[in-house]
Amino acid sequence: MATGVRLHLTERHEHTHMHEAITHTHRHVHDVHHQHTHDFPCDGREPHTHEHTHAPITHCHPHYPDIHHRHRHDRAA
Repeated sequence: MATGVRLHLTERHEHTHMHEAITHTHRHVHDVHHQHTHDFPCDGREPHTHEHTHAPITHCHPHYPDIHHRHRHDRAA
C-alpha cells in the first residue's frame, strides 16, 4: 500500500490534455485552472472556496492525478 501511495504522490508527467467544462466547489488559488471572476464580494485572499465553473480547455503542462487531471492515457498499439 505504501508503494501505491508513493507512486500516486510522485507521478508527474506532461502531455497535451483536455479539460471538459465543469462546475464544482473546492478550495483553490487562481492558477492556470482557475481563471474566473467573482460575482460576489471577494477580498482577494487565496486559497479560498466557492462554486466556480471551468471552461473547456486543451493545454500542456506538467501535472499529476488530482481533481482537475482525471483523464485517460490512451496509448497507441
